[in-house]
Amino acid sequence: MPLLFTAAIFLSAALLFLVEPMIAKMILPKFGGTAAVWNTCMVFFQAMLLLGYAYAHALPRWLGVRRHAVLHLLVMGVPLLVLPITVAAGWAPGDGYPVPWVLLLLVSTVGLPFFVLSTSAPLLQRWFSATGHAAAGDPYFLYAASNLGSMVALLSYPLLVESHLRLAHQSQLWAVGYLLLVLLTAGAAWVTVKGRPDPASPATADPAGDDGEAIGVLRRLRWVLLSFAPSSLVLGVTTYLTTDVASVPLLWVVPLSLYLLTFILAFSRRPPGPTRVMIGVLTSLLAIAGLLFAKIVPLVMEIFFLHL
Repeated sequence: MPLLFTAAIFLSAALLFLVEPMIAKMILPKFGGTAAVWNTCMVFFQAMLLLGYAYAHALPRWLGVRRHAVLHLLVMGVPLLVLPITVAAGWAPGDGYPVPWVLLLLVSTVGLPFFVLSTSAPLLQRWFSATGHAAAGDPYFLYAASNLGSMVALLSYPLLVESHLRLAHQSQLWAVGYLLLVLLTAGAAWVTVKGRPDPASPATADPAGDDGEAIGVLRRLRWVLLSFAPSSLVLGVTTYLTTDVASVPLLWVVPLSLYLLTFILAFSRRPPGPTRVMIGVLTSLLAIAGLLFAKIVPLVMEIFFLHL
């Protein structure tokens, strides 16, 4: 059973992060490789992820996990109507600021499939927790599998996919992968429906922390702020790289891959070290990174330009 859920969540994450550079390459001739275009893509993808997470959080609580599992299979069928993903040859952006045109194109081409895929990571974890399996009480190893699929897809696209397949072939294979995901998700839904019964009132269940007490507002706010910090830093680094270093297509793949690696390490069943040690290492790395960007990098750039 865990293998089925792991395969489904790995494939969904891989498809999610393969479509990002694929659609970016499709729109490149329309808008160019400016920082505004890449940052708009990043904002769109993160906003869709947030919507997908909200859907995965709210609907199972309102409907019950098993009823929602059946509904979600119907939702997954909707993107099949717009596959394979293509950008019309005659499509042209309007004059002026490119951001609204980029958003319009992204919504019309990958909006539906990206939204559905964005629900998979939290949703499959929720389903697995309701199966009654011995490991159901700690489904977060699936999140490590999800981020591993994301990182593999991001790195394999510029190294393997882009260099060997035309965009039309990439889109067709991606559609086949999505169809396979529908089948895997259907299997996971069947296992979920056959699992233990739903709680009596899932919509009114009060979430609790590790100590069994209800999670307070301050604790939730702290989690939100802790999540906000690395996400905003990734966007900041991406902006810096694409504006002050080099406006290279797909350069944002590098910081995003490192960002995903941290999630793989954090949610793996066997972390690379004790929690206290890892916190110390992380704090040290943050201090070094801050020093590099605040002091050393500007100094090196100044010396470089003085010798030109």
